[in-house]
Amino acid sequence: MTTVTRDFPQFKPMPTHASVYAKDFSFTVINSHTAAVSTLHEQGVGSPTATRTTREGDIVAPRETFSFSVPIGWSGRLAVYEEGFDIGGRGTLLEGSHFLGANHTPSMALDVSYVDAFTVPMVCECNNIVAFGCNLNLNDVCPKHLQGNAKTCFNPYRDQPGKPGPNNIFRDCETMAYTYPTDDLATKVDIPGCHDSVTCCIGTACKHHPGQKKCPAKDGHVRPCAGL
Repeated sequence: MTTVTRDFPQFKPMPTHASVYAKDFSFTVINSHTAAVSTLHEQGVGSPTATRTTREGDIVAPRETFSFSVPIGWSGRLAVYEEGFDIGGRGTLLEGSHFLGANHTPSMALDVSYVDAFTVPMVCECNNIVAFGCNLNLNDVCPKHLQGNAKTCFNPYRDQPGKPGPNNIFRDCETMAYTYPTDDLATKVDIPGCHDSVTCCIGTACKHHPGQKKCPAKDGHVRPCAGL
């Protein structure tokens, strides 16, 4: 498992305090994408690293599942992209911050971000209901001038303040995943059913977010979710 320490420009970890009584938070990630994906663990400056991974490699085959845990004080992210199409770690991100909240009880803030770029769809669920993320393949709507490669769409709003409005090319995933730096409704804190763990899924075959109006169909086209 490769881990990189970085000072994230758009991810703001919440205050943390170490505690010997706090339980680690566990992530389970399922690759339901049509191809193998590569992963990269990144952590904030001063953050402890992710622990107890079930696999050591960074390449995850289709239908393969891997897991890792993070202690109190961790802030970081997991970058995911189709194998062979990495561009400097820019891509779909699973981000989080594990901290002690009110009464020194463990809390977790989570989100899926497409702010750096979009590479693969990702959703995460609690109690078998998708709580954040979006399962649309946004490479299908990526203008040619934003294509970093065949499997990477750079986000044109990465360094722009404010909401892009109807011109947001990622608008069909807005508020469910970060589609611009201040798309803050995408962050979920202490999600019911995810007190100490979360299950995430990569690919269009994953469940869609209840807030999505458009969904990927089995024929590869995008349809209204209500009709699927």
